[in-house]
Amino acid sequence: MDAQAGWAGVRERVIAVEEAQHQARGWGPPQHPVFEPALTAAEIAEVEAQYGVELPVEYRTFLAEVGAGGPGPEIELTSLRRVVGKWGWVWEGGDPILLDPSGPFVETEEWADQQLATLRAAGYEPTTRDEDEDYRHDYLEVFDDAEHRIWHEERDRGAILISDNGCGMTSCLIIVGPHRGELRDRDVGINPPYLPIVDAHGNRHNFRTWYLEWLERREREALGPEDGGPGSQ
Repeated sequence: MDAQAGWAGVRERVIAVEEAQHQARGWGPPQHPVFEPALTAAEIAEVEAQYGVELPVEYRTFLAEVGAGGPGPEIELTSLRRVVGKWGWVWEGGDPILLDPSGPFVETEEWADQQLATLRAAGYEPTTRDEDEDYRHDYLEVFDDAEHRIWHEERDRGAILISDNGCGMTSCLIIVGPHRGELRDRDVGINPPYLPIVDAHGNRHNFRTWYLEWLERREREALGPEDGGPGSQ
C-alpha cells in the first residue's frame, strides 16, 4: 500500500460496514454521525503550529479526507478536537490529551536511561531499579504525589494516544523521533514494553496500513464477498 496515496472511498466503506453491522443486530441505522468532521488545511496547520511538529502524512491526510475521529482499531480512534482554544486528542468525552513534542518517543530499551536522566536532573542519584518498572520507585521518592503524572508524561513523550482498545490496552502513534509514523501497542494495566504494531509479515505498520488492514478485516467479517465486501464480483 502506498503511504502517500489518498483515502478515496475509505469513509464510505467504513460507513457501509457500520450500517451492515447495525442492520445485522437489528439496531437500525446509526443514530449519530459515524465520523467526526474532517479538518480543513487551516485547522491542521493550526494543530501543527500549536505543537511545533509536522504530523505523519498518513495521519494528516486521514484527518483531511476521512475525519478527525471515528471507528478504528480496535474500538475507535481518539478524536482530534479544539477544546478551549487548544487542540488535543479526546477519548469518550474526557479531557483532551495533549502531545508533548519536547523530545523523541523513547523506545522501551532506552527508557531506563531516560528515567536516570530525569532523576539526576532533579538532584537525586537513583538507587533502586525494579525488575519490571526500572526506576519507578525512585520516581515516587523524588516526585511524591506527582510521580504518576510525571512518569506517564515522560513515557508517552513524542507520541499521541491514537486509540484506547479497552481493558487497559492502548495504541499510540509516534510523532517525534526516529520511528515517527510508526505505531506501538501497550497494556498499561501491567506495564509491559511498548510493542511495534506489525502486519502478518512482520512489517511495521504506519497509520494508513494499520487502518486499512483493520477495515479490510471488518469488511470480511461484516459484509463478506456475497454482500459486497472485498472479493465480490
